[in-house]
Amino acid sequence: MFLLRVLFTTPLYFIFFCSFLQTGELCSQTADSTLLYGEKLGTDSEHSPPLNYKYVIVNNILILGNKVTKRHIILRELLFQPEDSIQVLDLKNKIKTSRENLLNTSLFNFVTIDTVSYAPFKINFIITVAERWYTWPAPIFEVQERNFNIWWQTKNLERANYGFYLNRTNFRGRKEDLSFYFQFGYTEKYGLTYKIPYIAKSNTSGAGISFSYSRNREVAYMSFDNHQLFFKDPNQKIRQEFTSKMHYNYRAGARTNHLIEAKYVQAKINDTINDYTINYFYKNDTEIKFLLLDYFLRFDQRNSRIFPLKGYYLEFEATKIGLGLLTSEKTNALNLLISAKEYIRISNRLYQSGGLRVKYSPTKNQPYYIQRGLGWGEYVRGYEYYVIDGQSYGVAKLGLKYEIIKPKIKKVPFIPFEKFNTFHFSLYAGIFGDVGYVQDYQYSLVNPLANSLLYGYGAGLEYVTYYDIVIRCEYSFNKRLEHGFFVSFSAGI
Repeated sequence: MFLLRVLFTTPLYFIFFCSFLQTGELCSQTADSTLLYGEKLGTDSEHSPPLNYKYVIVNNILILGNKVTKRHIILRELLFQPEDSIQVLDLKNKIKTSRENLLNTSLFNFVTIDTVSYAPFKINFIITVAERWYTWPAPIFEVQERNFNIWWQTKNLERANYGFYLNRTNFRGRKEDLSFYFQFGYTEKYGLTYKIPYIAKSNTSGAGISFSYSRNREVAYMSFDNHQLFFKDPNQKIRQEFTSKMHYNYRAGARTNHLIEAKYVQAKINDTINDYTINYFYKNDTEIKFLLLDYFLRFDQRNSRIFPLKGYYLEFEATKIGLGLLTSEKTNALNLLISAKEYIRISNRLYQSGGLRVKYSPTKNQPYYIQRGLGWGEYVRGYEYYVIDGQSYGVAKLGLKYEIIKPKIKKVPFIPFEKFNTFHFSLYAGIFGDVGYVQDYQYSLVNPLANSLLYGYGAGLEYVTYYDIVIRCEYSFNKRLEHGFFVSFSAGI
């Protein structure tokens, strides 16, 4: 489902316009492409301490600009602490990685780390951060589609959601998240989420809880010819869903995370839907209840979480749907998923990326409500309009991109708000090729793209700016010789 939030406090069209406006009123500064993505040190870091020292001792760490964020939250991301001894040859890399860690928290727009000699064999660190705007009271505009391109075919505003969204990130300055939302329109939905990243003195454990309730007048009850079929009753809500979940995460290091999540789901449908399908839940059931247990392991060595150019990423996930603890629990499915991505800088402006994602489920018979193949967030490019149902799948992606505009920092003097008057942007052109396969034991007779090799290729542009905004425009081809222009809001790999 594509999500487009209209945030009055951050007009995207204004940011895009300002980033290309070249007038005397606009102050701009060109930055090396490594400056924003954590590959280059601060202004003094490459020159101190003297290289004839084999090691240095950290005397003190001075942090500037953290008006909201607590000091210990910033220190948690650093690879050095006061009184640590650091080999001079390792100093540059520790600064670079620490800066990347701070940017990847999504708490700051800009981070610089400098060093100052304090005494023989001792240095002080000066860390300057530019905090983001953390409170977002805003209306919601959300289209009820799997991606933006499907909605753009019809531009049907009846398939839109609207309401009120309030999110406080970095709550209490401790990187906690607190959010409420009240949504109406196509899907009526209410929810609450609270996340605590650190619940122990060691700052390695976190937890969170969330609750949501939703109901709809229209439901996709099956797929035919790799397109969803919908049933709608304008007079009543035909599906209701309640979800509650809690999670515990353990951070083994700055780049390694374990997460365990327990979830309870209860959903009901109008019995009219069973006139069209017999496998939405189980046979002719109009209600489903189950407990779900999820385990994630993520190892992230990328220089940027939002738009990586260097490094690699590994993820493993195991999901058990149905634990046999509820008396009416019929659901019993196991999903295993592994994902690997690598990003390589070939030259000054040329980058290569590749990724592999494999989902395996030994459970062949799954109700339509819980099964997911390609088209639900993960897809082969060129097949954005299709949903390919199945229980297991594999996707491999390869990309090559060229940096047209190196990351630049711009300041707009006439904007009075510090959180918004300085931002960065960059532009990349690239080519790509994807290949995928979906294994389906249930729906392949009416969905011909399942159980067959899929491939797509094309070229596009990627625009990157602050507040984790990525706009990706691509022209793609697929094996059916179909082609088209597609827009997405995340990195391609």
